[in-house]
Amino acid sequence: MERYLLRPIRTLRPNVGDAALTMSNNKDMNDASRIDTRLGSISYFAYVKRNRDKIVLRHGDPFAFCQTLISGGHKTLIPESAQALLAALDIDERHYLVSSTYAVLIGDDRRRELSAYFTPPALARAAIEASDRFLKSRLHPTVLDPACGGGSFLTPVTRHLVKQKRERGVPLAEACKTTLRDIRGIEIDAGLSALSQALLNDMLAHEFRYFRSDQPTAVRCEDALSASAPQLYDLVIGNPPYGKIGAGADETLLRYAGLADMGGHTNLYSLFLLRSLDWLKPGGGLVFVLPTSFVAGPYFSGLRQELLARAEVLRIDLHEQRENLFLGAVQDVCLLTMQRRRSHRLVGDPAHSYELGTIDSNGRRNPCGKGIAKADGEPWMLPVAQLGTGRATIGNRRTGEGVSLCVLADYGYRIRVGKVVPTRERARLHSTRQRGDFPLLWASAIRPDGSFDFKASKRLGNASWYSPPNKDDVGYATVRAAVIVQRTSNRDQKRRLNAAAVPERFRNQHKKGFIAENHVIVLEAINASPAVTPARLARLLNSEIVNERFSAVSGTFSVSAKLLQRLALPRPELVKGLNSKDLEEGLRELFIGTEDVLAPLASSDNTSDAKNPTDKSGDLKRRLSVDKNAGFKRRAVA
Repeated sequence: MERYLLRPIRTLRPNVGDAALTMSNNKDMNDASRIDTRLGSISYFAYVKRNRDKIVLRHGDPFAFCQTLISGGHKTLIPESAQALLAALDIDERHYLVSSTYAVLIGDDRRRELSAYFTPPALARAAIEASDRFLKSRLHPTVLDPACGGGSFLTPVTRHLVKQKRERGVPLAEACKTTLRDIRGIEIDAGLSALSQALLNDMLAHEFRYFRSDQPTAVRCEDALSASAPQLYDLVIGNPPYGKIGAGADETLLRYAGLADMGGHTNLYSLFLLRSLDWLKPGGGLVFVLPTSFVAGPYFSGLRQELLARAEVLRIDLHEQRENLFLGAVQDVCLLTMQRRRSHRLVGDPAHSYELGTIDSNGRRNPCGKGIAKADGEPWMLPVAQLGTGRATIGNRRTGEGVSLCVLADYGYRIRVGKVVPTRERARLHSTRQRGDFPLLWASAIRPDGSFDFKASKRLGNASWYSPPNKDDVGYATVRAAVIVQRTSNRDQKRRLNAAAVPERFRNQHKKGFIAENHVIVLEAINASPAVTPARLARLLNSEIVNERFSAVSGTFSVSAKLLQRLALPRPELVKGLNSKDLEEGLRELFIGTEDVLAPLASSDNTSDAKNPTDKSGDLKRRLSVDKNAGFKRRAVA
């Protein structure tokens, strides 16, 4: 998530001279004699944020203060415990703290504009390890980071190359000089561009005693999406910015998008991916830290096609840590490794296998089998640890002969997404029932144990009743047997899929049906006699094996109704016949030989609701309007 700016840079406050800045020791900071670097870092950034205006006033701009931290001239400017923290960190951790200090000092709004959430050193080391195959085969490999921000990759890859050349007998001065000649960083923010160069110079001076007054500048301050490429590279590495380009953005941003063009909904990292692949030499490598959403999300079908037209997927490694990975942001990410095709013309089927793995908080990789990068925009796979076993799900394999793929339509259920967007229909939401109202089901009605609780929304302060605009036309109300599924989840929950059967007693009390809020997916029986009961279907969806399989193609916390519609399941009559006490074990046996996670498109479209209203661009706008309103409590689990 390293910086891309759509609007002009705001002018920073000018230097006001030697105005006094008093920074007494902060009582919140840990004592230096027993400092814990993680807790110390938290307190340090709280201190910087609290004193932001004073720091900028004293130094003139955030970069000047960061320069002071790099040079060691900060000892009279920050608390002793902060000094102890800096002294306790190794150079990569210290550089991460300095670059993150810049991000805090520019303020929250500016930081979001730049997407200035920098890659921690452990994850950067994992990226360097993944890159080694593209670096070790050449004496002087060329490397580019197109969004280099705080130098998270530029500095460690420079160190890696200098050491690699030294091991081959290249003199130190020549190793440093040629490496600086062959690495490039691009950064749109002038302050971050200068900071990346300063951190790189600091590493070379401290670790290799290398510094020259005529040292070439490795970082260019410009827009990577419009910059020209004077050369092609052996490796492009980085953490591009995340976020939609937005309506009204410069259309030239999309000139390389191809099938990945979704107008204003196109994500910046998609554009950086495609642009970076075009900057690679044939056979060159790309290693990017990315959100997991592109791996299987229906919105990214076009992007996956464009990627396979240019390159092969070598590895997808899922980072196990979601929170406390990026300072000030929560994000599921993976490490994508690709290799540029040697021919610019795609010949034959581009589908191929790739390695799966996980990366822990220390940057260590654990192999987890293989996945298949399928053509035609079909979802790829993520590694998933089996619940309760610690083992990893092996990648996508062909379904065994004689094993048929069934989907929810074969179980007698169709899929619909909740119609009500609360922020758009406030006047129609009621806390107490009024004439003509329908019960409104929120995600909170689905309890962690899989039970149903209509009153949960009231406990959270949400309305329980909905008044439709046309009471004579409420075709979106659910009247038949049904299961409801939370539309949002995350890896911190026990399950990715969280379902509950709507009790028959509740349906009998509300014979005109119920209506669901937009964060609920409704699985409604197509007729009065579905192949399995709602209770059995809910248990199937909540089972460990189904959640393991669905997680392998669900890269985001949003549960895609399109993917759920295609989820490959055992034959319904076999599920119906399982003993309730041994359901988990029985389901695992039924899935043997059914290891394709998704049914082919043709197999899943035979539902009466094939043109499902979810996962369309229009829904994105509606979802944003909900997420921006903090007045409605939308926690999936109360």
